[in-house]
Amino acid sequence: MNLPSTRFDHNVFRKVLTASTSIDSWSRWFKDLLVSPNTSEIVVEAPSRFVANQVKTRFLREVEEAARSAGAGTSPLGVRVTVNKTDAARPSNGRASTAPVESVKKPQESPAKRHPSNFHRFDTFEVGPSNRFAHAAAWTVAEDPGVYNPLFIYGASGVGKSHLLYAIANHARRRHPSLVVRYCTSEAFVQSFIQCVGRRQMDDFRRRFRQVDMLLLDDFQFLEGKEQTLEEFFWTFNSLHQDGKQIVLGCDRPPRDLTAMEERIRSRVTGGLLADVALPCLETRLAILRRLNADYPQSLPPEVLSIVAERITDNIRDLQSALHRLSAYSKLVNQPLTPQRASELLAPLTGFSRSAPTPERIIASCAKAFDTSVAEILDRNRRPIPSAARRVAMYLTRELTDLSYPRIGKAFGRDHSTVISAYRGTLSQMSTNKGFADRVSAIHSSLHTY
Repeated sequence: MNLPSTRFDHNVFRKVLTASTSIDSWSRWFKDLLVSPNTSEIVVEAPSRFVANQVKTRFLREVEEAARSAGAGTSPLGVRVTVNKTDAARPSNGRASTAPVESVKKPQESPAKRHPSNFHRFDTFEVGPSNRFAHAAAWTVAEDPGVYNPLFIYGASGVGKSHLLYAIANHARRRHPSLVVRYCTSEAFVQSFIQCVGRRQMDDFRRRFRQVDMLLLDDFQFLEGKEQTLEEFFWTFNSLHQDGKQIVLGCDRPPRDLTAMEERIRSRVTGGLLADVALPCLETRLAILRRLNADYPQSLPPEVLSIVAERITDNIRDLQSALHRLSAYSKLVNQPLTPQRASELLAPLTGFSRSAPTPERIIASCAKAFDTSVAEILDRNRRPIPSAARRVAMYLTRELTDLSYPRIGKAFGRDHSTVISAYRGTLSQMSTNKGFADRVSAIHSSLHTY
């Protein structure tokens, strides 16, 4: 601890402060404080906003008394807690530590459970339009715990929520080494609760989940319908939140859709920041595949990766499964993987026939045929050429895929009634305009060719 005042006795400050708190509190909250007493106030600079908030809300009186005892004088000086801007702004390369996520050790757990995968870091998370907001919120919380509390990250299965939670835990552990960080799935939370109830060790359970500085609870929807566990979670949440401890929750749906939970719980988890993670767009899927492909001994050619990105649209896990299937085939048969063979191998995974295109590929083909852009087709402008391309793309998506009108509308950012109108209008125009019909037919044929 650096003290600018020569008459300020560091040893006395530590002795008095640890006597009124604990040695553990000293190592976690006080050892990096910069104390600058002057004639008007005692200025305490903390290394981060999170530490500053802890000192202000929990230990202000103890710090004041210790500072006075250490040489700040006996006059009733006020204490002003600030953030050390130099320390708080120190650069970070975004790489998370591979140290254990949990600082509270659990001998009964295997190392695999306590060490998140090296892959789950911020620098291995592909950022795109579907997840940019959630990624920014996660990074901010990892850098400065408490700024958004709680942080509720939600989205469909396999879109990267757990990756973000692991990245927060790893980065926060590296950025703030003194903090106790615990990542846990909701299933593990429930099992721990059941075991502690059965063994009458609820004090152990509460220490485990309340004596932390950051709690990350994944698959929050798993707690639905588990009334006793939800009751314990409610009081755990309150305890952590009141002490300014960071809470991060991952869930497969927004809080309003957790209908089997009490309103008091839903209102608690919506009191911070909600960040959604949507399905990755084509460009993001392709970026993910390129990153994953680099780790395979049998790397696949770019045209094959493009086919995978076009066909697999639901989630990242399916992308990984498809890439693994194609890479294994290429290795086992010891032959280059052609786009045609890749399409055949992907058919069982996608439900599409070999030549069935995705909405994104149809939109791209229509943009090329009408000499416009994908952005203009998806935009809400009413200029004649983009509008015509949009109607044809909707028509072909309905003709070439098994998607419903609402699903097609979602792909275009419209409602289902717009898709129905576009479909019927295109059919009508094709019946009266042979040139237009030939143009649509040419696009249709091109979508079956790789």
